[in-house]
Amino acid sequence: MEEEKGIRFAKNLPYVVGNVFKMLFEFPTALVISDDGQKILYENEENLVYVDSDSGKTIRNLHLFTKFIGFIDLNKTNDKALVGSADNLAKIVDLKTGQCLHELKGHQGLVSLGGFNPQSTIAATACQNMKIKIWDVESGKLNFEFAQHKQTPTYLSYNPDGDRLLTCSYENEALIWNANDGQIVCKLSKHTRGLEVAKFASSGYICATGSHDNKANVWDIRNPEQPLFTLEGHQKYVKELAFNKQETQIVTGSDDNTGRIYNLQDGKFVGELANFPGQIYAISFNEAGDKIIGASNSKTVQIFDNQGTCLQQITGEGNVYINKTGNTFVTMPKSIDSQAKVWREARVYKH
Repeated sequence: MEEEKGIRFAKNLPYVVGNVFKMLFEFPTALVISDDGQKILYENEENLVYVDSDSGKTIRNLHLFTKFIGFIDLNKTNDKALVGSADNLAKIVDLKTGQCLHELKGHQGLVSLGGFNPQSTIAATACQNMKIKIWDVESGKLNFEFAQHKQTPTYLSYNPDGDRLLTCSYENEALIWNANDGQIVCKLSKHTRGLEVAKFASSGYICATGSHDNKANVWDIRNPEQPLFTLEGHQKYVKELAFNKQETQIVTGSDDNTGRIYNLQDGKFVGELANFPGQIYAISFNEAGDKIIGASNSKTVQIFDNQGTCLQQITGEGNVYINKTGNTFVTMPKSIDSQAKVWREARVYKH
């Protein structure tokens, strides 16, 4: 533990180990961290494990499913979870009591994608049968079903007001639609191959899509016929992307083992995130917009400044999960005998 203590109190590193905790399962396939970094929820085979990240203590261990869990999301107050599974259903769970509030039935296949809107008033769930369902969180009732995709949805993103959804699939286009009635607002159609990711920026009218054509497009949905910019330079498909909160930059992560930073004002290339030994599957700015976290599938995390200079490298850990605000990430243990580590941004972490 001496090495961990040394890392924890190293003042010159942008992220430090805030705590460690023992996993109840070796390699969870779904994990979510609250926006404030205080709570962690992960799947343990068919169970849900709810952890206080400051103490490392397990708050609840819930057995609610009979088959494996496909995705997890937390609501804005961290007291409800939306969970999809291979049981062909999703559930809204009260994390204070451990009780299932609502069973969201009607899917035909693994419920692999979903999320609350920012206001936590509605929830979306998506299935391998290409359909997306919108649910009322309070009542658990189905509002409507969206069936406009021709392939399995790969990503969904709400605008900040929570009344628009941006969704994509392995089709060549993304769809923006009304989260209240399912009416399509516009189509984003200039990619030549299927899409992996589609996200709104903080303004709600700028968004971006990443594709198997090795490009990302930045769009203004008020004029959706043509992208504002096409971001080129990757040699393989764009797996992930993120905007900074200030909406001045975008970063992309690719299967070519690199990330790329671009200016949002003119679409110009800023810098490359290099020296990853594998595909970048997770990437995020911190809240200040001056740091970027990138994680590869070869158990490497790197922290960069917003010009592409590497400030910190973490190797030898397991899978990595980053919260939405970029102030906290979790590295999984290398073995069942090890502990997961909670990494926090050093300048906001109180020792």
